[in-house]
Amino acid sequence: MNGQHAAVAMSPDSGRDEMVRDAVGRARRSPFYSRHLAGHEIHGCADLARLPLTFKEHLRDATPYGMLTVPPHEAWHYHETSGTTGEPISTWCGLREVQLMGALVHEMVPELSTPTVLLNRFPLFAPVSFVFEEALRHAGACHIAAGNLSWDVPFSRVLDFIKRLKVTALSSLPLEPILLRELARVEGLDMQRDLGSLQVIFAGGALLPPALRRLIEADWGARVVEIYGSNETLLMGVGCTAGRMHLARELLEFEVLDAHSHHPVPPGQAGVLTLTSLVHEVFPLVRYFTGDLVRVSTDACECGRPGWTAECLGRVDDLIEQDGVSVSGYELLDAGYEFAAELGTRVFFVVVQQRRLRLLIEVGNPEQARGCAAERRLKQRIPLPLRVEYLRENDVLDRSAMFRGPKIYKPSQISDWRRQDRKTITIMEALLEWPHYDAATAFHIVRRQIRNGLRRRRFLREDQR
Repeated sequence: MNGQHAAVAMSPDSGRDEMVRDAVGRARRSPFYSRHLAGHEIHGCADLARLPLTFKEHLRDATPYGMLTVPPHEAWHYHETSGTTGEPISTWCGLREVQLMGALVHEMVPELSTPTVLLNRFPLFAPVSFVFEEALRHAGACHIAAGNLSWDVPFSRVLDFIKRLKVTALSSLPLEPILLRELARVEGLDMQRDLGSLQVIFAGGALLPPALRRLIEADWGARVVEIYGSNETLLMGVGCTAGRMHLARELLEFEVLDAHSHHPVPPGQAGVLTLTSLVHEVFPLVRYFTGDLVRVSTDACECGRPGWTAECLGRVDDLIEQDGVSVSGYELLDAGYEFAAELGTRVFFVVVQQRRLRLLIEVGNPEQARGCAAERRLKQRIPLPLRVEYLRENDVLDRSAMFRGPKIYKPSQISDWRRQDRKTITIMEALLEWPHYDAATAFHIVRRQIRNGLRRRRFLREDQR
C-alpha cells in the first residue's frame, strides 16, 4: 500500500503479519484459492493489497465444495445464504471459530455476565444462532431457540415467553421488537409490567439506524446491541456499551475500499468492507469484497475498546439514485423512524419508484397529519422527491395477521375420531390447523385488501406518467 492510503489500513501489531500469512496459507488449501492466489506471494498485512479480490460470484461459482479447505464431513456446520441477491451460496464453518465468536460476544456484552435467559429469534439455519449458543455456554446461561421462521413459535407466543419466563435477552432482526411492540398493544400488555424483564436486545441481519435503535430502547427499556455479520463471513462486528459497533479485528483483517476503483478510502468516507479471515479454518476468505457499504471511524471509543468502529449503511447495490443524487437505506430508515417517532407511531413503509419515493405511514388521524411540520423536516432530510401518505392503522401492518399462523401438530397418519375433536382425513390436515375467522374479521381483511389493491394501481399509473 502506498503512503497516500497507509492511514486507512489496520496497523499491524506483533504477530499480526504471521496471522495473515498463516490465514492465506490455509485458504490455499481450497480448490478455489489454490487457483485464485497462484503466483501471489504475501509476507504480511502490507502485502494484502497485492492479492486479487474475492467476490460473491466466486463463492457462487465454487458452491458447494470449492471454498472448503477440509473434507465436508470435517466441517462442523453447513449453511446456505438466503438467495435474496441470487442463487444460494454454500457456506461452512468450524467449531473452533464459532467458539471464538461466542467468546467475543460474551466479553463485549456485560449483561451476559448476569443471570440470563436468551430468546433467540434467529433461525437455526443462520450461523449466528450458534454464535449465541456459544456465548451462552461461556455465560452459563439459558438459550430458548425459537427462530422467527418457525410456525410453532409465532409472535404471540414470543410475547408469552417473555412474560411467563422472564426473558432477559432477545436476539432478532431489528424490525421484530417493533412488531412485538405493536402486537403487545393489541393484546393489552403493559411494556413495563408484563414485558419489563428484558435487559438487552441483540439486533442483527438488517440495517439498524440510530433512530430505530432509540425507539427500541425507549419502548422496551433495554439496551440494543448490534450484531453484524453474514452467512459467508460469520461474525464481523459487535456493539459496545457506548452504542458503537466494533469490527471484530480478533477474527478478521479489514480494508475499506472504493466501490468502483477498489482503492482504500480514508476514515469517515463510505466504502465497501473487505475482509480476510484470520481464524476460519474450514471456509476462509481472502480479501472478500462483501458489498456492504460502511463508514468507519478510527477515533477512540468511549467504551475503551481499541480498533475501528463502523456504521453499516446497507448494500452498495441497494443505493437509491435519481438524477445524480443518492440516498442509502440506512439514511432513509433513520429519517423515517425519526419522522414516525414525532407522529407517535412506529409503522411505515417506503416504496421506491422511478421518479419519487413514497412513504406510507400509519397514524391515528390521517386528515390532521397531512402537511405537518414533521413532514416538512423529513423532506428536508431526504434529497430525493418524496411523497408521504397517511394511512389508518392496519393498512401498513396487519396486526391480525400476526395471530393467523397455523397451529402445528406432530405429523400423523392416524386420526382417532373417538378421542379427538379434530376429525382429520389427510396428513396435512393432521399437521396444520389454520385459524377460522368470524364475519367481522373477514370483512376487515377484504376491505383492506381492496384499499391496498386500489392504492397499488394508482402508484403504477402515476409512475408511468
